[in-house]
Amino acid sequence: MRFSKTCVAMMFTSVFVFTVVMIVLFAVYQAVPEPLVLSFFAFWGVEGGALAWIKNVDTKHKKKKKGRKKDDVI
Repeated sequence: MRFSKTCVAMMFTSVFVFTVVMIVLFAVYQAVPEPLVLSFFAFWGVEGGALAWIKNVDTKHKKKKKGRKKDDVI
C-alpha cells in the first residue's frame, strides 16, 4: 500500500474516532471544546489538500513524461 493511501486511511479513521469521542463528550458534559474541533479539522483539511495537490502534480508529471520520446532532452 502506498504512503498516501495509508495517510488517507489514517485520516478517515482518526476523523471518525474524533467525531465519536466528541459526540460522547457532548452527551456527558453538554459542551464541546470548539477550538480543539476547529484545529483538528483544519489540520486534516490542510493535510488532505496537500495530498491531493501532490497527487495532481505527480499525475500531470507522469502524463507529460509519458508523451515524450526517449531521445527528447528534458
